[in-house]
Amino acid sequence: MGQIMRPKMSRLIRAAELYYERNLSQREIANILGTSRSKVSRLLAEAREVGIVEITINRPIEKMPELSEEIRKAFNLRDVVVVAAGETYLDSLRNVAKAASELLLSIIERDITIGITFGQTLYHTVQALDETPVEGVEIVQMVGALGEGDSQIDGPEIALRMAERLHGTYRYVHAPAVVESQEIRDVLMQLPQIQETMNRAANADIMIQGIGSLAEEMSSLERAGYISSEERLMYQEQGAVGHLVAKLIDGQGNEISSFNNRVVAMPFEYMRIAKWSIGVSASPLKASAVLAAIRGSYFNTLVIDDKSAHEVLHLIDSE
Repeated sequence: MGQIMRPKMSRLIRAAELYYERNLSQREIANILGTSRSKVSRLLAEAREVGIVEITINRPIEKMPELSEEIRKAFNLRDVVVVAAGETYLDSLRNVAKAASELLLSIIERDITIGITFGQTLYHTVQALDETPVEGVEIVQMVGALGEGDSQIDGPEIALRMAERLHGTYRYVHAPAVVESQEIRDVLMQLPQIQETMNRAANADIMIQGIGSLAEEMSSLERAGYISSEERLMYQEQGAVGHLVAKLIDGQGNEISSFNNRVVAMPFEYMRIAKWSIGVSASPLKASAVLAAIRGSYFNTLVIDDKSAHEVLHLIDSE
């Protein structure tokens, strides 16, 4: 708040209390404080500027049931939630994350396991998650950690935060998401702790993950240093359009084995049989990756913004 003399700070707080908590008019406040209405207006403005007053607008997210049903029927999915995109990518991300958190709370039950990955989408989903005690819930990583960059969006932190919100427990994968060779990956996957976590992840009742894109500046794998920009282009030439649990997929949902055999993650096939396998995405730049994941049957439920939904339908129509 900066250095404000105590008498002035007290005056700012008093004006804010009278206006925002007691709903008095500026004229009434002026009479109480023995000053002018214009002075009260300046006090209230300064109270906001220095952080005494913080205004939060809780906008309800706009859902689009008709478009949701169109997408659901087009791809034979279990459930689809389409929400209005925001003015910026961050706005869209928050809208989609809020919808994903609401969906999660609507399907969660006691004594279940939730599998998670990493990334901005899941970070914002957990941020939007209301604190809700759920007896016996366990959060498990389905893939190793990014290990670099913003720790808030990494799998261990997301698992911890979600467990805190749901009053549950968590299990980490104590390994990086991508290692140097298939041989190293195979050794790690045989370690008892990792094997147990992967087994729990494979049997998770709910799996929820963001859908990674290989569009420039969109890939968390590139930001974490697991692939270079040159390697990204190389894998794109091999047909890669996105990634799930750090594994690359082509436009038909097939794996890019030259990369995926180095990924410490749960096998893809378990996503196809989970009771709830939820994909969450908030950018039209990820439309190709979303469509590829649908074609691979890697999730049965989708939470997406309307611009992305229309782009996915456009990709189908243009084929």
